[in-house]
Amino acid sequence: MNVGGLRFGRLTDAERDRLLGRARRASVTYDHEGSTLDPDRWTAPEVHGHHVDVGTGRAAFDAAATALRTWVPHRGIGADVLPSAQPVELGATVLVILRWGPLFVVAPDRIVAVVDEPRRFAFAYGTLPGHPERGEESYTAELRDDGTVRVTIRVQAGPATLPARALAPVVRRLQAAALRGYLRAVADYLSG
Repeated sequence: MNVGGLRFGRLTDAERDRLLGRARRASVTYDHEGSTLDPDRWTAPEVHGHHVDVGTGRAAFDAAATALRTWVPHRGIGADVLPSAQPVELGATVLVILRWGPLFVVAPDRIVAVVDEPRRFAFAYGTLPGHPERGEESYTAELRDDGTVRVTIRVQAGPATLPARALAPVVRRLQAAALRGYLRAVADYLSG
């Protein structure tokens, strides 16, 4: 059973392929592409950011960028990213699947921006039809002027489905916990 991105039970391979095919043909469901990577838009009240300093120097930056490129934040909170070997690249479409007991959240996303510079790696993905939210999330690793490596996640999103709207206060708490978990996963990756 699937209702607004929430479902009971795992996806079969056929369901996964069908959902990925549909997502690849779809357009993003919001109108602020790139907002979470644009410093001029970060002051909007609906943009939320969380960050953690994970180390210092080039080696730490390279490791943090590798973590983002290989979906470490997502896997660190137990999410599956399908296709599992999908590299972070502009235009890639993925399903991010989170499990809470018998409930699965299936979130189709498309990578809408990638920044790959000597001192900054970032990507943003946006929601596609079937995602319980509507908006964008970005992941940034930055080698700052003082040598500190900072990983930041920014979100500009709101509920898109009736279940997500009905459970908005719970969804916000779960999203905040997931963001903290993403950052903790990157910090653990660098320290381990």
